[in-house]
Amino acid sequence: MVVVLAVIGMVSAGVLSVVYQTTSAIIEENAARALESSVLEVLPGTSTVNIIRASRDELGEDDQRTAKEREQTTTLIYQGVDEQGRPVGYAFVGEGNGYGGVVRVLVGVAEASDEILNIKILEHTETPGLGSRIENDDFRQQFAGKSTQDPIAIGSDIDNISGATISARAVAEAVREGFQDAYAAYRGGQ
Repeated sequence: MVVVLAVIGMVSAGVLSVVYQTTSAIIEENAARALESSVLEVLPGTSTVNIIRASRDELGEDDQRTAKEREQTTTLIYQGVDEQGRPVGYAFVGEGNGYGGVVRVLVGVAEASDEILNIKILEHTETPGLGSRIENDDFRQQFAGKSTQDPIAIGSDIDNISGATISARAVAEAVREGFQDAYAAYRGGQ
């Protein structure tokens, strides 16, 4: 009986391995396609999306308070290009800690003005009906027109969502910190 169970376990593991290898490439491809369509959404007028890779070495900066290097988390920046080949802007993914877990936000920034055009909530596990209101247009539209010079903080220039303070704060944090990192990487520290 032990041998039969061992054989069944090995066969099951083999089948699961084959299925995983077959479907993982398809899942990654679908996720990339979904992200690209989201970039087109936050950067209106974009026809082509270029991926700009930035290594962690390029994204490190010295923190004067602690005399240590602060690691920045934005490693991929997506550049939107129009049909004539002119840059429309750039997009990046920011993350903040919400009430139910990590909130991932895609932010589109205009090339000419370096102001936020639009944001899209990519992923969250916030409470349905409360924290999930971070997806509402009226909340997301508050970020449009903001630049790195703005505080982008709840209670300062972004209105809170009643009953979902932690979720709203997570979005503001994701946008603010990701924006600073992406701006520095995209503009070369200008």
